[in-house]
Amino acid sequence: MTFFAALQGNSGTRLRTAICGVAGYNRGDDAIAVALAEGILARVSDARIDIAVLTAVSLARSPSIRPFLAARSRPAGLIGMVLAIARSDLVVLGGGSLIQDRFGGDRVKGVMGYAWLVSWLATIMGKRLVTAPLGIDALHSRRAEGVATEILRRCRQITVRDARSLTNALALVPGKEPPPRRVPDPAFGLSGMPQPVADDAPIVLAPAFEGEFDDFVAEVFAEVAIGCAMACDRPIVIVAMDDRQEQDAGRIGTIRRRLPPHVNARVTLAVPTDLEEALALLRGSAGIVAMRLHAMILGYGFAPISCLSRTTKTDAFMEDYYVPGLPAMLGEDPRTIAAHLIDGVMNWRERAQQERKRQQILEELESYYADLVHGALAARH
Repeated sequence: MTFFAALQGNSGTRLRTAICGVAGYNRGDDAIAVALAEGILARVSDARIDIAVLTAVSLARSPSIRPFLAARSRPAGLIGMVLAIARSDLVVLGGGSLIQDRFGGDRVKGVMGYAWLVSWLATIMGKRLVTAPLGIDALHSRRAEGVATEILRRCRQITVRDARSLTNALALVPGKEPPPRRVPDPAFGLSGMPQPVADDAPIVLAPAFEGEFDDFVAEVFAEVAIGCAMACDRPIVIVAMDDRQEQDAGRIGTIRRRLPPHVNARVTLAVPTDLEEALALLRGSAGIVAMRLHAMILGYGFAPISCLSRTTKTDAFMEDYYVPGLPAMLGEDPRTIAAHLIDGVMNWRERAQQERKRQQILEELESYYADLVHGALAARH
């Protein structure tokens, strides 16, 4: 018996899966992981799902779901990752933008270093490795391209979440069989149905503070808050989708400080402590103005959305899903940008298109989960 076979043991379930994304600090990444678990459990009710998390309290444990700390810099985190993969029948890499070199493009640093390690461990242990529908950004060095190619070549099936990611995947692994294919982000499929909008439902603003022109972002969202206050009588909630102090949670207050007193009195700051709280806020809103991709995905079909885009993934989201918005261009007048964004949520012109698109998305996710589970179960026999 090999070392890894000894680690694996007998799970006693029909399917044991390790979901290795980046859940933890960001409610969008939490949503992806939970949606993947829901999709698998809907087809294999006695499955066991191990979910990698970056913080120990990010997701709740249940009889079917076991979060494990995947902090590579800590011995306990590394051991937890090895054990989860060793005991699995299926390893799902992603989702989110795992193939990107913004925070490092080698086999160690950043999110791509994490993805490389997961893919390497799954390969040397002989595990079935697939991707969740993930984002693949344009890369900026040959080293990063080489590392990305190594990761993707190890995957039995590559799925990506948008057309731009598909183009990038095909360029990185030409001739790959089966070829990469496009599937909607799993978070679209989180359980729940649209509900009537309450009279006191808020307008929700979801900025993204990541150290790039944060002052400009704050100015635009302040103008959005002021404009929304003038356009309707609804309360306004500024939500931090990322709970780190150096990102949204610690920066959304800079928007509020730019507001006049009469607007400030109608504004609330929210830092959801878990996914359920974020879902209730977004799906119970009367409109969403967002930079955060998953604020828009989680509210898609539930409320009108406008997008202030600063990345490839949000550009692709607007193109693919009939969402109005503008790029975050420095030098543009914040009031002009805000007026455009406000118009998008006050006049839901794309509602019929988005409702049809949402139904198509759910059908595509049904097919994705059926293929995912079928392939994993077949590989066990």
